[in-house]
Amino acid sequence: MDKLLTVLVAQYRPDPDALRRTLASLAMQTTREFAVVLADDGSPQDFFAQSQAFLAAQGITDVQCIAMRQNGGTVCNLLNALQHIATRWVLTLSPGDYLYDEETLAWWLGRLQVDAPRVAFARQAYYTSEPVPTPAPGETPFDRTPYDPAHYDTGTIKRNLLLYDDGISGCGMVYERDLFAEALEKMAGRVRLAEDFAVRMFAVQGIPIRRYDRLTTWYEYGAGVSTNESARQRMAAEWRAMVGLLYEAYPGDRTVRLAHAYFFNDRHKSRLVRGLVGRLIVPQNAPFKKAQRAWHPPVNGEDARLQAIYRAAAPV
Repeated sequence: MDKLLTVLVAQYRPDPDALRRTLASLAMQTTREFAVVLADDGSPQDFFAQSQAFLAAQGITDVQCIAMRQNGGTVCNLLNALQHIATRWVLTLSPGDYLYDEETLAWWLGRLQVDAPRVAFARQAYYTSEPVPTPAPGETPFDRTPYDPAHYDTGTIKRNLLLYDDGISGCGMVYERDLFAEALEKMAGRVRLAEDFAVRMFAVQGIPIRRYDRLTTWYEYGAGVSTNESARQRMAAEWRAMVGLLYEAYPGDRTVRLAHAYFFNDRHKSRLVRGLVGRLIVPQNAPFKKAQRAWHPPVNGEDARLQAIYRAAAPV
């Protein structure tokens, strides 16, 4: 039977220990019915030979290594890799992201066969690596209720994603390959790093975003572009670029128009006028915003499962 799923590991200047742990979480899986693509974004050292040897020793041989000659950013790196993938679905990780437990991919394969989602996300367990690996508070999105398959709310999802900064992390997202490639083709040249902004495009397009409540990934808090404080300004610029792209492509969508007005609020206006425009579009005293600011994310993961990954990656 043809495989359904490729685990796509996107890397740039990867930390070799973090990369090995990511691969160890693949090797721990109870199934081998998946492919692996290692996509490197022009790193001086890609560790492809070591990665392939490690996976082969664990019985994972359906592995492709695809390198960009020059650094082009995450969007271009993933888009380039997708051209070499034959499976219907892809699951995206980066070095330092780990599959949650040994049954994760078997569980995903079951859901893909039954539900056939076009794009899907599950729960994450956040962790910090220093001074020792430890589960940490963290979860996205804050408001999971509108994604309930029984009460799916397209309007609320668009509002949350485009206006209320309630995004979904790309760690462990599952996409239909063709759908993901189409979105990244539109984003390439405008958005460099935030491939998960494709989900916001899907919301505008009316493509259902499937929610699952199983833990499927470990995500290192503080290391990625979304949780590293030094990268927040860069990501804000990425989002402005994405809003501009959405406004050009979907000018008739009311939520897109509001997002454009909010994030491109004319800096030549007086501070009073700019403030009024911003607060009318995204009222900071709205119950949602108050609850979002006051929220304390849960600690989701079991420490024993995190430690098992570290042990599996330890040199023999």
